[in-house]
Amino acid sequence: MSNYDLITYYGPLVLIALALVWGFARIWYLSRAEGVTVLAFFGRKRTGPEAVLAFVAIVLDLYLIARPFVPGLDRFVMTAPNLYAHFGVAVMAVGIAVAVLSQVDMGKAWRIGIPSGVEESQSLVTTGLYRFSRNPIYVGIMLFIMGAVIVAPGPLTLLSLILTWVFTQKIIEAEEAFLCGAFGQDFEAYCQRTRRWI
Repeated sequence: MSNYDLITYYGPLVLIALALVWGFARIWYLSRAEGVTVLAFFGRKRTGPEAVLAFVAIVLDLYLIARPFVPGLDRFVMTAPNLYAHFGVAVMAVGIAVAVLSQVDMGKAWRIGIPSGVEESQSLVTTGLYRFSRNPIYVGIMLFIMGAVIVAPGPLTLLSLILTWVFTQKIIEAEEAFLCGAFGQDFEAYCQRTRRWI
């Protein structure tokens, strides 16, 4: 296997592993050291968009993880060869970096899902990457999936990109309604000066 193949097949696997380790470590730290319940979707039924996005993420990640170990998988999902796949790995890495930095910028306010109410540890975050985008974590996720489309162009990655875009918009709308109710004029002023995406 050439260095090119090592990057394009094992690069996504390594990036997914690093993202998972980071995410679980951050959740553990915030819950143990700071007393924050990051997993806000526990204790309530998942919404349709949350369920679809979770399913898409699991399928896409499992595919990218399995690629190096199941030689016929690309042919099965009709992935086309791409001479520039290694650039896709770089885009995926940038996406993960943006998402991680965004989580750090949120500090104790970071939640996965919409909480039932505003908690003491939550505040309106408008600094760091949030100066440039109201949703930099989602920007990072979209970059990651765009990179996956470059790495392994085909119906599976393209459908993952489209579904993630559509259902992320719905989740953002629900989050913005929550933030508007929680932070009122401060959030409205933030919306006026900062774009939803970039």
